[in-house]
Amino acid sequence: MKSALPLILLAVLLLAMLLFTRRNRERAATQQAKLRERITFGSEVMTTSGLYGTVVGLNGDETVQLSIAPGVEVKWALAALRDVESLPNLYREPLEPEEEKTDDPPDDTPPR
Repeated sequence: MKSALPLILLAVLLLAMLLFTRRNRERAATQQAKLRERITFGSEVMTTSGLYGTVVGLNGDETVQLSIAPGVEVKWALAALRDVESLPNLYREPLEPEEEKTDDPPDDTPPR
């Protein structure tokens, strides 16, 4: 009986891991479905690599056409898009330019 206890504990642990993994997959699939519903013609989106664009076409093969500049359209997978409204404000607002810094030469004087 003592030798069976570690096997039982291992089986329970594996079952718990499988349940948690399944739940996480279902949660991710639900979030992806909600994202697909929000992304429609004219939606502003950001790709996972940081490219901003506007959806100008929805394709039946889980892809969209993005307009990234006047006259420039690119094809992206829906899975690679993030709805701009779901991003933190840091990524939605234009960044302020940093003040120009002058490059001072390093101080070569030895410490006293």
